[in-house]
Amino acid sequence: MADEAVEGGENAGQTQRTGPTRVVGYARVSTLKQLDRGHGIDVQIDAIKRYCKLHGYQLVQIYKDEGVSGAARRPAFQKAMERVLGDDSVSGIVVYDLSRFGRSTEDVLINLQQLQKAGKFFASIRENIDLSTSTGKLLLTMLAAIAEFERETILERMRAGLEWAKIHGTKSGKPMHRPPKKIDWKRVRELRKYGISWSKIAQIIGVSHNTLLRHAREKGVYEKW
Repeated sequence: MADEAVEGGENAGQTQRTGPTRVVGYARVSTLKQLDRGHGIDVQIDAIKRYCKLHGYQLVQIYKDEGVSGAARRPAFQKAMERVLGDDSVSGIVVYDLSRFGRSTEDVLINLQQLQKAGKFFASIRENIDLSTSTGKLLLTMLAAIAEFERETILERMRAGLEWAKIHGTKSGKPMHRPPKKIDWKRVRELRKYGISWSKIAQIIGVSHNTLLRHAREKGVYEKW
C-alpha cells in the first residue's frame, strides 16, 4: 500500500490551538497476520486522522511501513523523517504509539532528539505524549535514563561474556585446546588468612570478582574461608 497523501483534507485550515499546523503521520505493522486482517494499519491511520482533526493540524501525508518489524529497514519511516527534518513547511510528526517510532529505547530517544534539535513537533496518541509539553520533555529525560541503563546492561553482559571467554578459551565459550585459567586455591586461602577481601584477591590473581566467588561457592570454600 502506497503512502497516503491527505493534504487539503477536511482538517485543513482548522486552528483550534497554536503551534504546529502541517504535520505528517507514520504507521507501521510488523506481521503478515496484521496485514491479512488489515486491522493494525487501519486503526493507526484512523487514529492519526482523528487526532489531527481534533487538534486542528493539517495532515499532509501518512507514511506507512507494512510487514516491516522495528528491527528491519523501514523505508517509509526514513522518508517521513527526511520530510519532517528537511521541509520547513512541515512542523512535526504524529504516530499511533511510541513503539512505532524506533527499534529500541535508544533508537526512539535518538529520533526524538533529532526532532527536538530541529524544533519539530512529535505526538504519540496512545501514550498522550506531546514533545512540546513539559510531560514530553520529561519523557525525553526518562528515555535517556532507560537507554543508559540498557547500554550498561549490554556492556555488563559483554564483560561477562569476555570473562567467560578468558576462562574457557574462546569468544563463544566453546571449549578449545587451550586449558581454562586455573585459580591458585592455595594462594587464595593464604590471602584469606591475612584478611584480604575476595574482590582484592580477584585482582591479585587476575580473574573477575564474580568468577572467583562463583568458583569458590562451587568448591564449597566461600563460607569456610
